[in-house]
Amino acid sequence: MWLSLLGASIQGLWAWRWDGVKTLDDAELPFQGRVSVVVCCHNEAARLPEFARGLRPALDAAEQAGCAVDVMAVNHGSSDHTGRVLDALTEEDERWHVVHLVRTMESKKEALAAGITASLGDVLVLLDADCAPMDAFWLVNMTQGAGTAWDVGVGISLPQPSGPMSFLTRMQRLEARRLAQRAVGAVDAEQPYLAFGRNLAFTRDMWTRVGGFDAHLHVPSGDDDLWLQEAAKCGARVVSKTSRSAQTASDWPATWRLWRRQKTRHFSASPSYPWRVKVRLLLPGLGWGLLVAGVVHNPSGTSVGLAGCALLARTLTFGKFLHRAGLPRREAWELLMEPVVSVFRVWAWCKGSTSESTSWK
Repeated sequence: MWLSLLGASIQGLWAWRWDGVKTLDDAELPFQGRVSVVVCCHNEAARLPEFARGLRPALDAAEQAGCAVDVMAVNHGSSDHTGRVLDALTEEDERWHVVHLVRTMESKKEALAAGITASLGDVLVLLDADCAPMDAFWLVNMTQGAGTAWDVGVGISLPQPSGPMSFLTRMQRLEARRLAQRAVGAVDAEQPYLAFGRNLAFTRDMWTRVGGFDAHLHVPSGDDDLWLQEAAKCGARVVSKTSRSAQTASDWPATWRLWRRQKTRHFSASPSYPWRVKVRLLLPGLGWGLLVAGVVHNPSGTSVGLAGCALLARTLTFGKFLHRAGLPRREAWELLMEPVVSVFRVWAWCKGSTSESTSWK
């Protein structure tokens, strides 16, 4: 019974401390300075016209709210017509600017650094070409409070399947939501470690104080997580942006193999995490392991009840997080499928540990 009690205690502590159950985001003052949206592109010629159309309402809304807005797109060594498409966009919309960059690194960091250096914004918002704002007020919401209430704003980006839900897309949606919950929960606990380069805002002053990506330039990924951790070391004020209007919708890989490849690259940053973060991230797995061991060792009503209570607590907090993010609470039942995602994560992590890391595009 003691194993079950310890496991349930760990799960209860995690649910209370790290599950992102804060009711509302704090009200923040509108930002009315200069904002730059930085987008890195590699072989995105086919996607860019639709991306630009989807971004335009957000740029217009930000300008109407008093911001000076520009888009700094980086053509990162593309072999298709991405450069020509970007040049055409700069002619169509004076807010668009482009940097044509010869690719010398497999990571996205050199492209992001070049785009940030060339941009003019006092606040920088990172976005990928395979993402789209969920709302016309996305940029307004992502920049509210910049410089006054926060130095780094962690936004979330979730997959939005357009067709029927397959098993793969359901697993991807669960994975994305759980990662968003972990990121937001860590920010709420004032120990941020996880961010998403598909929707991340920060002040130029904080970028300068951190020193860009210099501390982890050799790591293939981590342009979001590792940079956020460095910013936290520098005393950055970090907030989460969870409202539906501050989210972006992202395209996810169409096959299990491509999804594994994406996760393998992401896991290449985890060895560089501080040991305190690594230990903390092991706690949920340890808690579930103790609960299972407790039931197997002593399959009493008490052991089973403690395991059920832990599962219920984590499901309820997941539902509360979904509600906070403007999503249906009832979909919290998908948490029951997390063991499948966990097996997938282990597979991706093993591939990342035994083979060369893959490039970002």
